[in-house]
Amino acid sequence: METALVIAVLCLATLVHGTLGFGTGLVAMPLLALTVGVRDATALVAFVILGTTIIILGQSWRALRWRAAVRLVIGSVAGIPLGIFVLTSAPAGAVQRGLGVVLVAVGLYSLAAPRLFEARHAAWAYACGFVGGLLGGAYNANAPPVVVYGALRRWPPVVFRATLQAYFVPAALLIWAGHGVTGLWTREIVGWYLLYLPFGLIVLVVGQRLSARLPEGSFDRVLYAAIAVLGVVLLF
Repeated sequence: METALVIAVLCLATLVHGTLGFGTGLVAMPLLALTVGVRDATALVAFVILGTTIIILGQSWRALRWRAAVRLVIGSVAGIPLGIFVLTSAPAGAVQRGLGVVLVAVGLYSLAAPRLFEARHAAWAYACGFVGGLLGGAYNANAPPVVVYGALRRWPPVVFRATLQAYFVPAALLIWAGHGVTGLWTREIVGWYLLYLPFGLIVLVVGQRLSARLPEGSFDRVLYAAIAVLGVVLLF
């Protein structure tokens, strides 16, 4: 029963990522944290994110903004070790509540959708990359600051989607390898990922097809409302 639930959650998260270009960690982490614990969830989701982002990047790389992606990655390199340290050193309850705070903040911010300034200076990329690396190493939640940065750059959807994947792939690789070095990989986690993989590939294709049909702004608002609710659950 637990295995079936884990695979179902990963498929749902992959569907969202295929549709929006991000969201695997934001969807999977709160649900899996309640099922298998934060540490196992983080290690497992890192496997999924790495595979998903490589596939999407391979399809959309021509539209990406290389300089912005490189700056985001450089910022993440500094933040990821700190995030992994938090994951492996902090009490499990504190890590879970920290994830809850992150999700509530992301959900409410995205629902409010304020129109902010345009971030042109390179420092914004490094700063958002650092925060993304910190959250990614600890919670696999590196998407929020990078998504916010993309929104502040006013990128069109095709550029937004491609550049995010160009950031996610190396960041996910660093996070994935860091989890392995710190002993977070287990035989059970690898087994779950291998069982998920064939279903995940199918769901990813479905999500990509949905992305061309859904009205802009409708699906993501439902997603962020759900993320905010799940974040509140993790606080208690």
